[in-house]
Amino acid sequence: MKLKQTHLTYGLVTGLAFVIVSALFAVMKINLKSGLQYIAYVPLLVGLILNAQAYAKANNNYVTFGNVFASCFKASLIVALLAVVWGIVSDAVFPEMKERIIDAMIEEYEKKGMEGEEVDMAIEMTRKYWLMGVIFGGFFWTLIVGTIGSLIAAAIPQKKGAMPEHMQA
Repeated sequence: MKLKQTHLTYGLVTGLAFVIVSALFAVMKINLKSGLQYIAYVPLLVGLILNAQAYAKANNNYVTFGNVFASCFKASLIVALLAVVWGIVSDAVFPEMKERIIDAMIEEYEKKGMEGEEVDMAIEMTRKYWLMGVIFGGFFWTLIVGTIGSLIAAAIPQKKGAMPEHMQA
């Protein structure tokens, strides 16, 4: 019997929640040094837990840890793709965000004692590869957090193991 899937719905809803929280932080100009920007990953974890529960329930708990993890990981991929789209859109909508981040980088470099050409070259590279960094960074960072969240979420629902053959239709 083929298992019922929930990752598409939960991935899209979770991704939209992730984007909304990220957009609110951009509008509110949350200081990147405060650590508050990581709160945007709370909807990801909650969405993955809800997906794990829904997936197990949709399959009458005849699932394994691997089944649940796979469903959550697929949802994480959807969220990561939406994070990339958000990164591209936010770069166009909030161009000042890039400048705030670069200003924070310069400040950090100065605290570390870097100066002159070293800082200028680092900033030039950042500007040159900004969008690529946003795309790949957003995708892989979200996927890393999503993988960890998927492991956590997969451990939560009750699992009866694979459905016995005599119960499959």
